[in-house]
Amino acid sequence: MNIGDCSGAGAWYNNGVTMNRSAYQRRMILLRVMRALRIGQRQAVLVQALLLGLAGAVAALAFDAAIDAVQWVYTGFAGTRVDCFMQLPGWARVLLPAAGAIPAALVLLFAMRVDKRPMPEYMESFSLGDGRLPRRQGFLRSLSAVLSMGSGACIGKVGAIIQASAVAASAAGRALHVSPSRLRLLVGCGAAAGMTAAIHTPLSACLFVCEVLVGTFSIGYMAPLLAATCASYALLWLLGRTDAIFAADAAQVVFGSLPQVLLCAVLAVAAALCGRGWVWFAKWMRRRLDGRPAWLPVRMAAAGLLVGLVAYEDPFIVGNGQEAIAALLAGCLSTPHAAALLCCKVLLVAVVFGVGTMGGMLMPTLMIGCFIGALFGAGAESLGLGGGALPYALVGMAAFFGVAARAPITALLLVIEFTMNASLIFPLMLAVAVAYGVARLLPAGSLYDRAPDSTAFDGPPSALRVEDVMRRSPLQVHTSAPLDRVLHQMLRHPDENVPVVGADGRYAGLILASELPDTPDGSAPAASDLMHADAPVLSPSDGLPEALRAFQSTPLNSLPVVNPATGALCGIVSRTELYRTGILLLRKAVARD
Repeated sequence: MNIGDCSGAGAWYNNGVTMNRSAYQRRMILLRVMRALRIGQRQAVLVQALLLGLAGAVAALAFDAAIDAVQWVYTGFAGTRVDCFMQLPGWARVLLPAAGAIPAALVLLFAMRVDKRPMPEYMESFSLGDGRLPRRQGFLRSLSAVLSMGSGACIGKVGAIIQASAVAASAAGRALHVSPSRLRLLVGCGAAAGMTAAIHTPLSACLFVCEVLVGTFSIGYMAPLLAATCASYALLWLLGRTDAIFAADAAQVVFGSLPQVLLCAVLAVAAALCGRGWVWFAKWMRRRLDGRPAWLPVRMAAAGLLVGLVAYEDPFIVGNGQEAIAALLAGCLSTPHAAALLCCKVLLVAVVFGVGTMGGMLMPTLMIGCFIGALFGAGAESLGLGGGALPYALVGMAAFFGVAARAPITALLLVIEFTMNASLIFPLMLAVAVAYGVARLLPAGSLYDRAPDSTAFDGPPSALRVEDVMRRSPLQVHTSAPLDRVLHQMLRHPDENVPVVGADGRYAGLILASELPDTPDGSAPAASDLMHADAPVLSPSDGLPEALRAFQSTPLNSLPVVNPATGALCGIVSRTELYRTGILLLRKAVARD
């Protein structure tokens, strides 16, 4: 049968195969309707994104509850970390972070023994790769983060929540046997949903995944991410937990004159320099302090003791910095207190992160930028320029984070969603643009740089291989399978053709959806009667150009991937998936340049 002509009905033979005719007819009608309505993997991804959004919100809420439970076990007090430490006696403030670091370190050591595969640090320094995250190691690392944060570790929790949600999304995607690029997308949906539930910023969470983790903007990514974040935020809304975490009075954040607005550009330059310095310092401390795994409990306990010594005098040092930002914006911190807290926070966050404590850097980085802006505003006010510290604190937060994360759009919208104050849009846009422009003149660096061993998805298009994009799913039938079984597989994946394998597991041919009969008459044919043994095949080691040429030479919308040495079926690649992945890699390459 000519593979270029997909209109044939195939041959019918009486081979003794039994087929359920009524079930076949019902499935064929359903397949025709799905194809007429263009229902395929895109719609399936949106449904999966909605479900993962709800699951991500649940995971984030459970993570928060676990931290509160550990804090209550350690201290007997509920509430925020800062409020809890204020109620503790001095000796307990000093010893608790160090004591809590020891079980957290032991859990990390156990995670290294359970699964020796390397796992990236939390999503904030993580390239999505192929989306396959180790489940056991991810759970144990999340448990370690809970134990550290419950005892007052000076580290962020947003990254840990993102990681927990991403691991759960990866497990769900692998259970559904989606392709690697689809799995990456579902992991991104889980990450965005977790971030939304953690800090109540659905749009910023979507942009964070696109700008920082994926590396480019695309409607193919944005739509599922928005579905996930909206589902997560909807669950928060039903629970009454959608308040802006840094709600600010509009009357207090208005820049009253043009010179005050122009001062934002000066602040942006300072934020760019400080942001680049912060990235370098955090990475330098990690290289210096992250030593042999056997000494991890000692290192983490020593870092916790440093936090405890500072917390003896100032409990605002514990936690991720969210309480300190709220106190600053509420006017509860004097300028000298804010300056001292800023210096201590910069040092201790870098130390705690450097020794290997599980956690994130998002909220601590936002706090550092906020305090830099507040001190700048206090200095401007002392010179008679007015404006107050509050507006500049929010501008500094956006400019500093935009440079440190190399994510200016995310930084801009984060502050807007944090405060729900639209009057800040122009000063924030000016500061973020200037800061990012200045930062581009400095040596490149970001808190979320890709790991050196990142996958082909994070490299140039020439590094991509068919095995990186193929679906490793059990989408196959045996040569003796009846057509209702073939049709069942097509309903699961309406955009793809069905590979056929022999009794020895070797690839035998390909069945096209367009060649299935509407109504079976006479004897029931088997899969071998309609398959194309001469359909083009791809090798797992084929590069992107070879795969593209193979699709250009055939009208088929999906091709099997076969091991040339053994003849075993390895997977299947769809034309749309290959094109989408190639476009994504090209966009990322342009963005890096």
